[in-house]
Order: sequence, then structure tokens, then C-alpha cells
Amino acid sequence: MRERNTRVVLIVAPDVLQRAETLRAFDLDASKDGLRFIDKAYSLRGWSRGTAYLAIQPGRWSTPRGVELDQALTALTRSGQLRIANERDLASLRKGSA
Repeated sequence: MRERNTRVVLIVAPDVLQRAETLRAFDLDASKDGLRFIDKAYSLRGWSRGTAYLAIQPGRWSTPRGVELDQALTALTRSGQLRIANERDLASLRKGSA
């Protein structure tokens, strides 16, 4: 069972290379509980309102999957369903954190 204070952060990327780049850019540990990886627009549905996410340069994703993912991410962010992760969200997910 998940602890109540565990924060979920979505790593949104159309492919594994973008996912790895995002983890590296924010110094995140992929093995930490709380990270969820999203690579399809459909997978963005159903998250609680205000769920945090990270994505690097979604406007530059040029594959059909990437364009669709970017459009869904933009719409859900504007509606408030998703929000960009902040330092508080990321603190427990960084490498070397307890």
C-alpha cells in the first residue's frame, strides 16, 4: 500500500531517449516510488486533478505520437487537470534522497 504523502510525478515523453533525458536533466532516480512514465496521450487520462508532470521540450516532439502527446499535455495543463512539477514534488525523487 502506498503512503499517503507519496507524491506522484508523471514523466511524459514519447520515447525512451526523451524519458532518460528528462530523468537526467532533473537528477531523478528512476527506481524511486512515485515516478510514472507516460508515452501515449491516452495514458494521460484519469489522473487526479493537479497531478504533477515533467516534460522536456514537448513542442519539439516531431513524431505523430509526440505531437499527439504534446497536444493532450497542453490541453490538460490548461484545464488544470495536470500541472508542472515543482521542487517540493521532486525533492524525494532525486538521486541520493532518502
